[in-house]
Amino acid sequence: MKNFSCKLSKRAVPLLLAALMAACASGPAPAPKAPEAKIEMGLVTQSASQYLQQASASEGELRQQWLLLAARAYTEQGDLTSAAQLLGSLEQSLSASPKLQAEYRLLMAEQALREQKRSEALALLDWPLDWPLDRPQWQHFYRLKGELYQLSAAPLPASAAFYTLSKYQGTEQQQQSYEALWRNLGQVDEQALLEAVSQSQDPQWRGWLELAWLAKHFAIQPSTLVGELARWQRNNPSHPAARNLPSDLQRALTVQPYRPQSVAVLLPLSGRVAAQAKAIQDGLLSRALEQDSGRQIRFYDTGSLDAAEAYQAAVADGAEFIIGPLLKSNVDKVLAVADPQMPMLLLNQPASLPQPEEHHYFFALSPEEEAMHVAEKLYQDGRQYPLVLAPASSLGRRMAREFEATWLTLTEEPAEVHYFDRTDTMQASVRSALQVDASLDRIKTVKQAFGRTTKADFRSRGDVDAIFIIADSGEIRLLKPFIDVNISVFAQPPQLYTSSRANAKADNGQERRDLDRLYISDMPWLLGETPVRSKVGELWPERSDSQLRLYAMGHDSWALIDRLAQMRVFSGYRIQGLSGQLAVAEDGVLRRQLGWAQYRRGRLRAEQ
Repeated sequence: MKNFSCKLSKRAVPLLLAALMAACASGPAPAPKAPEAKIEMGLVTQSASQYLQQASASEGELRQQWLLLAARAYTEQGDLTSAAQLLGSLEQSLSASPKLQAEYRLLMAEQALREQKRSEALALLDWPLDWPLDRPQWQHFYRLKGELYQLSAAPLPASAAFYTLSKYQGTEQQQQSYEALWRNLGQVDEQALLEAVSQSQDPQWRGWLELAWLAKHFAIQPSTLVGELARWQRNNPSHPAARNLPSDLQRALTVQPYRPQSVAVLLPLSGRVAAQAKAIQDGLLSRALEQDSGRQIRFYDTGSLDAAEAYQAAVADGAEFIIGPLLKSNVDKVLAVADPQMPMLLLNQPASLPQPEEHHYFFALSPEEEAMHVAEKLYQDGRQYPLVLAPASSLGRRMAREFEATWLTLTEEPAEVHYFDRTDTMQASVRSALQVDASLDRIKTVKQAFGRTTKADFRSRGDVDAIFIIADSGEIRLLKPFIDVNISVFAQPPQLYTSSRANAKADNGQERRDLDRLYISDMPWLLGETPVRSKVGELWPERSDSQLRLYAMGHDSWALIDRLAQMRVFSGYRIQGLSGQLAVAEDGVLRRQLGWAQYRRGRLRAEQ
């Protein structure tokens, strides 16, 4: 063994030496190269500074990917300024790759959304849907679309976007998208839902649309709704809502609608507001005759009776549902003695809402609600810098305060308010609000320095993109031309808005042309010469527009009796009444969504 080993050593030494020398020359064998981690656009796992470091060591498309991820990281931590700077540096050189183009547009759309430029943001998201993008990018895409449509009061497209978003999410995240799509579907009327059902090719989406239609159509018939839901669940066994019905729909199933046989109405049918009360009475009777429900209706005159006594008389007479009273002071009196179990639709609100009672509802045509509605309209239209012109009256100040409060809630930015005292000071107020006075003073100074023949045009401020004019029909016809002539030719004219107080059917052609471009809100049937308005005008030609609005209030009050209980628990349940689109909040207050129209070439044209 020893000899064999010696012989082997002699032969092997040169080979071993050669192998050792070769090994020393080349070093240890390299470890297998780890595969490069896949970069997923739209998903941030590192800080912006880490992405920037990787970008500095890269070039070409890879560098742009790291920069876009750094911009995404800045956006998610709320540093939009740094994100905007990075995006600006990429604008001219960005690759044509769909992933990079999409990520850039998504981040730009986020910036536009934060600046309330919703149309611009939606335009950025208009790209081919067959682009090969990463899953997080599609999640951002449909989330942004859903939010933008929702803010733009387009509930059906918003619902569709949230539905598609759910396809790109895990189970836990999907529930949030389902809740958002259901909340938006609740704002779509029955006819639009039916049309969407007929056009849908996606079974699950069609299931959501059918469920929303069933919930609205059978809401006041709980026993029928139960059967219809069971049929829907059998037809859609794998639908996510079949396993877990929306919570408000489950609550609606447990609530019985009001079915009173005797209804008492408390109105001041004599005294100083008798004309207004009679308009409400006509609306109630008109709707009662249309429905022909066989219910008994009895009126109690709070102009001659104390409101609390009228309420107690109605209860003693066997009333099962009470409508009224109308005046705030009488509302306070009745609430002080009211039985919480007696269903009641009060036609005004007390100064401060009491603790909500399950069977008490409040329906008011309040100017503050209209001011809130105007603020929401401006926000939906993407306006950012509104100015309010209001009379220095109690009503003007209340509406201006409500607009300010709503605008602050929506944007976290204050609104600028200017008051005018009298008709003869309107023009001065407009010039001051638009800062034309300051421009005229500067022109005067220049002419003093260089001679009166020096030519100069005045300037108006350019930092206002909308004006809410709180005015009646007479004041608006003075203010609108004042504003027009005080907008400089160098400035972009702000969009003008006003409320129903300025809407009057007696306008002549020239007056209407003077109001061109003005947006006005009101009950939909009072926006222009609608068939309902013509019919009511023939019956009561002497009635003012404000009395016609009270007629609509009476009409809707009767129509709401059967629906109030379901509307309160089913947050998406809205009905189209004569006074607007109506919903009931949890505190029992009815919320109205008014219609909008714009004067164009002397005609008032309703928005669809």
